Amino acid sequence: MTQTLTHVMHADRQGRGLRDPETMLEVWVTRHNGEWLIVQNYANGTSCIVAMGDHWQSKQAGPA
Repeated sequence: MTQTLTHVMHADRQGRGLRDPETMLEVWVTRHNGEWLIVQNYANGTSCIVAMGDHWQSKQAGPA
């Protein structure tokens, strides 16, 4: 899945976090048009896309 997202879709992973001890979620965003995907990875090695959309906007780091 990582190779497809990186090399075919030209996406970059923007962040990741644990959902539970067995599951990690990742946010991927395409470089050219702001499409985004949320990928769920399981401890057994399988992955699936659980959500996708358009018009990703990154928040700049700093004071809120």
